[in-house]
Amino acid sequence: MDEEGFWKLIDAAREVSTTATGQAAWLEGELKSRSGDGNGQPGNAIRDFEQHFWSQMQRAFRWDLWGVASLVHGEGGHDVFLGFRAWLVSLGKDRFEAALEDPDSLAEEVWPGATGLPLCYVGRNTWEGMYRSELPTPTLDLFVEPRGEPIKESDLAVRFPKVAAAMRR
Repeated sequence: MDEEGFWKLIDAAREVSTTATGQAAWLEGELKSRSGDGNGQPGNAIRDFEQHFWSQMQRAFRWDLWGVASLVHGEGGHDVFLGFRAWLVSLGKDRFEAALEDPDSLAEEVWPGATGLPLCYVGRNTWEGMYRSELPTPTLDLFVEPRGEPIKESDLAVRFPKVAAAMRR
């Protein structure tokens, strides 16, 4: 699966369900069916999906988006930001790219508590369900910092006025 195929899966999942849990369930089923179709090595669809998903998650690992997540959730912990970034990916390529370009543009989409956390486990759950073993994954640097400059909490509403206003509605 190439990156275009990844985004098509994300779009299809969004058509099937409006919830992250529903999208994740559909994606797991779809990856399972694609991994057993006899094309290529078993599990390639799962590994490809996982690679593309985490590549997009890494692109969104930025302080400005962490600031928006803090406005949306009222806090800015690592787990909250993980789920927020997954929600960004779940919006599809166009909205994801727009958010990278202008995080304040998320005001039209965002809702209090926006999260896509179940999507973070699609590859792992599918792999473990099919192969009864852990999905081979690269080692992550747990001490890496988001890109860009941290934004003080007191500056978030000024920096992202549209998102701040959307959260007051």
